[in-house]
Amino acid sequence: MDIFIQQILNGLSIASVITLIAIGVTLIFGLTGIINFAHGEFLMIGGIVTWLAVSAGLGFPIAVVLAILAVGLMGYILERGLFRFTLERPTNGFIVSLGLIVVLQHVVVLFWNPNQKSIPRPLTTVWEVGGVRIASVRVMVILITIAVVALSFRMITASRYGRALRASVEDRDTAALMGIPVRRYITGVFVLGSALAGLGGALLIALFPITPFTGGTMVMKGFAVALIGGLGNIYGAVAAGLILGIVEGFSAGYGFSQWTDAYSFVLMILVLIVRPHGLFGGTSGPRMAS
Repeated sequence: MDIFIQQILNGLSIASVITLIAIGVTLIFGLTGIINFAHGEFLMIGGIVTWLAVSAGLGFPIAVVLAILAVGLMGYILERGLFRFTLERPTNGFIVSLGLIVVLQHVVVLFWNPNQKSIPRPLTTVWEVGGVRIASVRVMVILITIAVVALSFRMITASRYGRALRASVEDRDTAALMGIPVRRYITGVFVLGSALAGLGGALLIALFPITPFTGGTMVMKGFAVALIGGLGNIYGAVAAGLILGIVEGFSAGYGFSQWTDAYSFVLMILVLIVRPHGLFGGTSGPRMAS
């Protein structure tokens, strides 16, 4: 039981990072219909920015803020310069995102080489409760994710911005006719999703070393979480992230750690067979007025 609880805690810390990716993926898809496979590279860039800032002598909290701002700005530039021209043909946006994967990876390799990058753990305390060792840095990652997710929920459900955003997701053309600046909201969603990926990268490098190619594995798991919960459903993304953490913790705790990544996708396949729109129901992308 101690091993199981230990691995569940470990799994939840990784699932927290994956959930941040999944929320960004599902927000962008819900409003634009674009499946952004470069989102994992956004996370990787966030980790690189954190590494650069810490290496320059800045504290981890400042590095996290810089990662969020840098990747959020990158999302803004890419939406305005590339993705905006693919809104009427989301498949083109998907193809653009595939090209961005290669470009961003090679830019990082060119300037900072392909080797692993790591930072000193921002928190080193380890608590022992019974036979369970709880690393404070993992608790930090989980608590930050909970706080960010709660804030995102609050913004989407209770704010004027959130109501307009939900209306835009429901029917983009009708929302525009009602005076909602949909294009501005699309930019805002790209910035928000990118900033969450930047935060995820900062939290990931606090746990493990990263490379320019880390984003690939993470974004695949992020999409698995988004699909399990229901693509376009932010609540489903969070619930699926929790489920994934438990599944991965269970597999690692009982001697199946070499199959941990496979279980995520087996779960995704099984869910999609039984519930094609995910456990909590998803969207097919933005609806357009006829």
